Amino acid sequence: MTHKPDMTDTPHQSDPISGPDYDQDADTDLDTDWQASAETLRALEAEIPLLSAVREFTERAARARWFAELGEPINGETAHLARLYLDALGFPDAEPLPVMNWDDALDAAESGDLNSEAWEAEEQLRAALTDRVLNAVSEEGLSVMLAHLSAALAEPLSEMADEALMMADEPPDAIRDLAVGAAQQAAFGGALALAAAALEMAEQDDLAAGEEALEHPLMLRYRLFELGRWPLALSGRSLNLF
Repeated sequence: MTHKPDMTDTPHQSDPISGPDYDQDADTDLDTDWQASAETLRALEAEIPLLSAVREFTERAARARWFAELGEPINGETAHLARLYLDALGFPDAEPLPVMNWDDALDAAESGDLNSEAWEAEEQLRAALTDRVLNAVSEEGLSVMLAHLSAALAEPLSEMADEALMMADEPPDAIRDLAVGAAQQAAFGGALALAAAALEMAEQDDLAAGEEALEHPLMLRYRLFELGRWPLALSGRSLNLF
């Protein structure tokens, strides 16, 4: 005869909600993990416009004609951008002054007669852009983006600086490192200007911010490099432009 177990024969089974096997701490941990994941997702979503802007800018900068027009006359688009740059930086009475060769460029780059007001103005603009970008991305994230830009430009900048020196029959001395370093700094400024504009467009739905970024002083400085020139520094009321 088959034995039919009664309830006393049935193995103990815990209530799936409140039984002794339910781990409330584990569920709390899951909630905490979910909240952390949601916060991380929101942070990543905020960074997407920045990542996209810097990625596109990096691709653009890697194709620029670095140092290709050094020593050429200042006219056309170069003259227009130089004028915009000086006006936007706050020096409407300054004028671009052509630098014709590498020796003069080295003298201008190392000159002690630099316009400290212009240098301070650029530093303040750079700090303001950095603060704006750091409202949406961590310092680590910003460092990674700029490191990627630096790595992408390292080879083309070095190669084009060497080519420009070779064409001028100049030795690759200290001026090469000065030129490459100045170009890197200009690219960082341009990237920050575009990243800040991308934030404005995403957060405020302000499409005009993209156009305004193109006329930011640090972007205009980059654009002069993009044309193959090297804006050295303001000396007195002259922008030494190689």
